[in-house]
Amino acid sequence: MSDTALVNLATVGSDELQAMPVAVFTSALESMSGDAIARFRRMRKLSATHRQALEKYLVEHPDKRPGQQDASDSKGEKKSPPKKARSSETGIVMEGLLRLIAWWEGMDTDDVARAKGVARRKKKKKTKKVKAPLAVQPKTVAQPAVAATAPAAAPETPVLGRIDIIQKLWGEGFSLPGGPEFAVKLVRPLAFEKDGLYLDLAPGLGGAMRAVAKTFGVTVKGLETDAQLAAAGHEMSVQAGVAATAPVLARPDGFSADDFVPEGQYAAVFMRETLFAVEDRAAMLALVGRALRDGGSLMFTDFVLAHDEIDDDMLVVWQNAEAAPVFPWTEAKYRETLEAQHYNVDRIDDLTAEYLPLIHAGWRHFHDCLQNAKLPPETAAMLMREGNAWLARSRALETGMLRLLHVHALRQPAGIETGTPTEEERGMEADLVDAAT
Repeated sequence: MSDTALVNLATVGSDELQAMPVAVFTSALESMSGDAIARFRRMRKLSATHRQALEKYLVEHPDKRPGQQDASDSKGEKKSPPKKARSSETGIVMEGLLRLIAWWEGMDTDDVARAKGVARRKKKKKTKKVKAPLAVQPKTVAQPAVAATAPAAAPETPVLGRIDIIQKLWGEGFSLPGGPEFAVKLVRPLAFEKDGLYLDLAPGLGGAMRAVAKTFGVTVKGLETDAQLAAAGHEMSVQAGVAATAPVLARPDGFSADDFVPEGQYAAVFMRETLFAVEDRAAMLALVGRALRDGGSLMFTDFVLAHDEIDDDMLVVWQNAEAAPVFPWTEAKYRETLEAQHYNVDRIDDLTAEYLPLIHAGWRHFHDCLQNAKLPPETAAMLMREGNAWLARSRALETGMLRLLHVHALRQPAGIETGTPTEEERGMEADLVDAAT
């Protein structure tokens, strides 16, 4: 008999459970009923790795959810024929969303369904059509009578796509937490000039740059590498009548030197929560530095590590949950690189404690919208991935091993104190452009 066949998850000790390999843990779930698994989830504290393995197992084995066991019992009673859902696709989507909420809130899926008022398995009874007596209803009017008694069509519920879901989470025109108040707060320390050149290298749907442009009366150009977000964001600027002062331009192939013309003339460059996914960070910062005028501001927020290595389980989960590879730095690494590239680091603030409630508020708001929308299967799958990434981010931030930093650095002229650029540095422009893209 194999070792996995001997494991009873209901009786193993906490230390043994924490150290249990995922393969053994998953195999042990095979011998448990849906109700037993539900009790196990409520009573035992699982590691992030085991929690993910359990959620994946339940997705792949829906019969293991409570109440989904075969209708026959040990006495051999005849099973009732399975009922076909009117739309099995919709049921799968809602089940996935309920499970996502339960995972996020640390609750049982059935409890979430009851709290949201979602009937998971009940079917609406079909209304019987009542035929009028033949003596009263002549054949010539039978057809109109049936049409007159037909029920009115139910109003269509909106079908949410990717852009809709992003805005349901973070607010109209926004693709990151915080809304206009947080966006303006981040840049308020800058001394904005009405004729200054301002550049946002991660505008998303453009909500933040529109808020900045309106609040300070300036023009902010946005360059967005996600073509879908850029198209939607620019249309929002057009609809708001600010296409001239807050344009969102698509750069699906990355940035080029032309995007930073005129060189050395920009008053400020902004970026939010994006640098951690740029592998050659030094090259990107150098490219931005060439665009800034002397004394110009580089202001960004980014996820950074508390220590040099990803040596925590929650950090590993976060790293694996992101849609693209991540290359997080530490605060010390940022300071070292910025100073070496002739930036004067004005301030670095830790916004983790303020940022976490913004994430949670966005998801709570979205939960309230679930019952009034249709989600195509592909959209639901996207939502599950998005939810998994934000859940991993928030849990890593809660441990303190991951932090959100707000950095403001000023571009200094190259001189005696900072060092005159060498010929090798002057020849880096083409390489920097390639690396940044």
